[in-house]
Amino acid sequence: MTKHLPQPADIIAILLHHKRLSIHELEYHLAVNKSQEADFKKLLKKMASQKEIKIAPDNVVSLMKPARLCQFQANKDGRGGIAIDSKTKEVITIHSGAENYAIDGDEVAVMNDGIDKMGKPQGVVREILKHKITNLVGRVEQYKDKYYLVSDNPKLGHYPVIIDGVNQALAFDEVYSCVVSSYPSAEQSYFKVKLVSSLGHVGDDAVFVNRVLIEANVPLEFSPETEQYVEKLANEISEHDMLGREDLRKLAFVTIDGEDARDFDDAVFCERNPDGSFTLSVAIADVVHYVKHGSALDEDAFARSTSIYFPRRVVPMLPEKLSNGLCSLNPNVNRLVMVCHMEINSAGQITDYAVDNAVIYSHYRLTYTRVQKFLDGVEAIPSDIEANINALNSVYHILLKARHKRGAIDFESNEPYFEFDEKGNISALKPRSRQDAHKLIEECMLAANESVADFLNKNAHATLYRNHDRPSEKKFSALKSYLDSIAVPFEVTQETVTPKDYQKLVELVKDRPNTGIIQQTILRSMQLAEYAPKNIGHFGLAYERYLHFTSPIRRYPDLLVHRACKAVIHHKTYAYLHSIEVMGEQTSFCERRSEELERKVDAYYKCKFAQNHIGNEYSGIVTSVVSFGLFVSIPELMIDGLVHVTELGGDYFVFDEKRHCLVGKNNGFKYVAGQELTVLIANVDMDKLFIDLELAEVAK
Repeated sequence: MTKHLPQPADIIAILLHHKRLSIHELEYHLAVNKSQEADFKKLLKKMASQKEIKIAPDNVVSLMKPARLCQFQANKDGRGGIAIDSKTKEVITIHSGAENYAIDGDEVAVMNDGIDKMGKPQGVVREILKHKITNLVGRVEQYKDKYYLVSDNPKLGHYPVIIDGVNQALAFDEVYSCVVSSYPSAEQSYFKVKLVSSLGHVGDDAVFVNRVLIEANVPLEFSPETEQYVEKLANEISEHDMLGREDLRKLAFVTIDGEDARDFDDAVFCERNPDGSFTLSVAIADVVHYVKHGSALDEDAFARSTSIYFPRRVVPMLPEKLSNGLCSLNPNVNRLVMVCHMEINSAGQITDYAVDNAVIYSHYRLTYTRVQKFLDGVEAIPSDIEANINALNSVYHILLKARHKRGAIDFESNEPYFEFDEKGNISALKPRSRQDAHKLIEECMLAANESVADFLNKNAHATLYRNHDRPSEKKFSALKSYLDSIAVPFEVTQETVTPKDYQKLVELVKDRPNTGIIQQTILRSMQLAEYAPKNIGHFGLAYERYLHFTSPIRRYPDLLVHRACKAVIHHKTYAYLHSIEVMGEQTSFCERRSEELERKVDAYYKCKFAQNHIGNEYSGIVTSVVSFGLFVSIPELMIDGLVHVTELGGDYFVFDEKRHCLVGKNNGFKYVAGQELTVLIANVDMDKLFIDLELAEVAK
């Protein structure tokens, strides 16, 4: 197969990274072969004549005008937006018309264009280097002899989407998946797409889930090579597989998970020592034994980087035979693991640890509910694991005390779970409880993650740390402003704030009637955690260093950590498949994508649920106030909606940004966060996934 000659965008992308390269170096980076060298040099001369690049007398190539490698994020209507510098993370405003046909998510080269009226840097998209969107999903409309795809994604802007080469009748009540064949440009101001398949009828739940996955470019199929490899794997562990491993099968390891858990990647065992200390062993599925470095399965897993969990569907990182079978620590079968043994004293300090390859035999598959009932003294568990559970409970409490002492932040989440009837319709949203049985496992996993981070650091082995930076100045200022508006004191600065300050704040507001809303605002002031090879610590957990070791079935960074641990155990160094920085960026991106899709599908089901309650009145709490209205939470239904400012009554309401409230210009009536209101569910927009609320009684 003949390799195509690099395009101008490829050359610009390389020069954005390296600034100046010789022609020979450019040919190396772009894999230009001998037969292409003459054409490649002609292309460079053409770009030089068009003043895109300059070629020095010594054949060193550089960009004619300085540009920055950025990711473009479009405004909600697709016109203009912002560009985020890939290196400095600086935000550059791209005004409408300056995006130069860039679409949301594109990798672009941006030239500086001075400062805008707000004093912020602005720029112009010079070149689109890589399109993010490769698939589009939507309904079909026909105009004359052409079929058009109507997408629900407003960030595609005003560009029409023409379906090319249709040779069949298309149904207008179905949703179709298409692949983009050409993008809007100066030559054509529209998308061209080719039809792939019908996903099903508009309004079907499964169709919606497939749509969001396809639009986000989530891989849904494993490669044929992966399927063939997994098919040939034995269903049981052989004696050969267990050679050279620590044999822990006689220890009463158990798994403790939710009733709806689909895979079990951790098992725990604990015993009290005569001196009052504890030995805690956390065994984690040895996924690396099956996912060989550089294999098709490894590439597939890296492309996903995480499993995605929806209320009625999972998109796994690994094929089911591994995730639910060979790698899952199911009871009463031998399983290969990596184990972290920890010695923990009565003060909750980890005084020693060891990391090793092992084999275990899980004695029981326990649920959080069953363990909690045992801890509460209302239900017995098998006598052969009583000592283990009691020791786990004791070590949990001393680890919890140590957690509080170091000042780790502990938010009480109110995450809902969805209940469905026999027809698959959502019947209820209920809060997912988080009791001691849940926290017990969390503390065990945190201890193992911290120990393995220290293990790799002391052995000077490169790894992906789980970093969580301190709050940014902008987010911290917004939090302080909000807290001032509700008279909650927080007398610290962004430069000096510690995790302990945040934990004290959480404690301060925990007894307020609107504590859930305040905690959500505090949480939003925090930075997103990410994976990176340079350790900066974990602010939220108050750890000097931290990583993810405990979930390699569903998280690729954990799998990389296991490989690094095995390398250290065998006195070797693990050579990463790609640059470790790139692997950190990819896995962080996939995690954010997963969370965004999970939120979107949750919002879909919440809207479906709200449709059953249109016209009904409920008690609500104002969660936030914005210039265009009030966001209100309905605790009884666990849903949120908007009361638009035009629905607040006859007065004209002015937004007070400093005090976070809407104030009636004539009557002086205020709407503030935390205020209790009676609201009516007026309408549900399933296209925008939006719930419209109205006040049951407006202010006079």
